[in-house]
Amino acid sequence: MADELWREERDFWLAGSAEAARKLDDGCLMVLPAAGILTRRKVVESLSTTPRWQEVTLIDRASIETDEVCVLAYHATARRAGAETYRALCTTTWVRRDGDWRILQHQQTLA
Repeated sequence: MADELWREERDFWLAGSAEAARKLDDGCLMVLPAAGILTRRKVVESLSTTPRWQEVTLIDRASIETDEVCVLAYHATARRAGAETYRALCTTTWVRRDGDWRILQHQQTLA
């Protein structure tokens, strides 16, 4: 299960805004260094106005999982056109809803 979610996590960083938004749970919360605390609605708005990442590497990966919840922790290095390399320590909590995995929580701390 964790292998599948690591692929989903990477895809979340790189996907278009509509695809990324489909991965969010209705109760999703995110904490991002430049944006602060965001509800799902604010995350979706942000996804539609912020350029998506073109490349991301997830290292120092760790996870803990149950049948319904999986927490991923990692160090991300990401790049987008015209911007400096972004480095952050991240956690994402994935929850299974009706058989599908959704992001319940995501947090980034600048590294």
